Amino acid sequence: MDERIMDIIAQIKQRMNGAVVESMRESGIVYKVNYGVTIPELQQIAQPYKGNHDLAIQLFEQDIRECKIIATMIDDPAQVTGDQIDNWCEDFDNVEIVEQVCSNLFWKSDFALPRSYEWCIEDDDLMKKAGLLIVGHRASDTTIKDSIFEPYINIIEEISEIEDDTVSNSAIYALRQIAKRSDNLSEKVLQTAERMSESDFDIANWIGNQLLFELTEE
Repeated sequence: MDERIMDIIAQIKQRMNGAVVESMRESGIVYKVNYGVTIPELQQIAQPYKGNHDLAIQLFEQDIRECKIIATMIDDPAQVTGDQIDNWCEDFDNVEIVEQVCSNLFWKSDFALPRSYEWCIEDDDLMKKAGLLIVGHRASDTTIKDSIFEPYINIIEEISEIEDDTVSNSAIYALRQIAKRSDNLSEKVLQTAERMSESDFDIANWIGNQLLFELTEE
């Protein structure tokens, strides 16, 4: 094993927290190996290795929660490939790893947005969440045309009719960020939120009302 990986694992073990592991397990966040190290502590461990793509690949291959998350923190987005994205998605087993991979790394890669639409319409709620996170983050990129984001509005409305709150916060985030892009998209999101607020589906109703409050707030 690479000496750097051995050193990183040693640092992880020094910070292990059983109470955090138990709390995560009770919340349904389960890994093969989890030392319960906090995200701020992982950021400290990751700092010296920023931009090391090869090390990131090796770290993500470890069956250790902390190694996978550090990999997302140090990888160079410019070197991320489509194959890497597809491979790492196979480890999307819980909400935390989806959030860390997508929010720390994937959204910065040009290969992620084209995949996000397909993810949003998959049966797997964790993949839906991944797609929504990518869309939400990329919506801040003004070099991308508004027309790229418009189809996601209807997709999110359909997703919200699924009675599973795995994607609810990510759905709100994506719609909120899309609305910020332009007056045109803001109006479309507002119209969608109005329909959702009248939905018979609890999650859709909640998302719609939350967005209406945010978008119409003075």
